Amino acid sequence: TNIDASEVMKSKPVLVVHGGAWAIPDYLAEDSILGVKIAAKHGYSLLERGVNAVKAVEAAVRILEDNPVFDA
Repeated sequence: TNIDASEVMKSKPVLVVHGGAWAIPDYLAEDSILGVKIAAKHGYSLLERGVNAVKAVEAAVRILEDNPVFDA
């Protein structure tokens, strides 16, 4: 299949953020979900403003690294 450039330009970006692969203790579950959501929303907002993907991902990862819930 050929990809039509005009269709690519209409597509929206996707940013997937996860907080690691471990057995999250119940007492950290809400904070973990919130931390991932905050990182994803921030990174996605950068993509929507035209920031390049690498910078958006770096910003999302930085948020996770600065959050004590995540052992990053």
